[in-house]
Amino acid sequence: MAETVTNERPTAARAAVSRKRSAKPTTVSASALALHLDCSRTYVGKLEAEGVILRQAEGFPLDQSRAAYLRHLRRERQQSPRAEADADHVKVKTEMLQLRLMEKKRELVRREDVDALIDGIAGVTLTALSSLPARCAPRGDLAIRRSIERVVFEVRTEIANVCQQMADKCGEPPLDEQD
Repeated sequence: MAETVTNERPTAARAAVSRKRSAKPTTVSASALALHLDCSRTYVGKLEAEGVILRQAEGFPLDQSRAAYLRHLRRERQQSPRAEADADHVKVKTEMLQLRLMEKKRELVRREDVDALIDGIAGVTLTALSSLPARCAPRGDLAIRRSIERVVFEVRTEIANVCQQMADKCGEPPLDEQD
């Protein structure tokens, strides 16, 4: 005949009521407690010396010692400098991976690349501006050439002023004067 098994588990309250209550909590030896906590007998001695668990006359109270050991582990985990360092390491590593991903998606570019591009564009622009008077009045009218040189100078000064304002706004230190 087939046996029927229920899938219900008794709740903690029903389990506690169903157990016989003894007058004293279960006490065990240091070796038995070490087996129960999955540690060595020496470590149980260290926990006792630190005051984490307390020995009574008959031995260690099992439930009380287990609860005290779990509190000790939680406290250690919260205070552990290694755990904090590991968390910081994971945070930094995650940030680096996000930056690499943004770079691959072309949402992020290197500052050096942008600076090189701006320097290149500015160099071509300034070179073209400087050659403008000679190109517009190669052999002819000196008055026209001086007029164009004055406009080029004004444009270059305006570009320098805008760049200086942007540098000041971003907190860039001033350039050292070249002797």
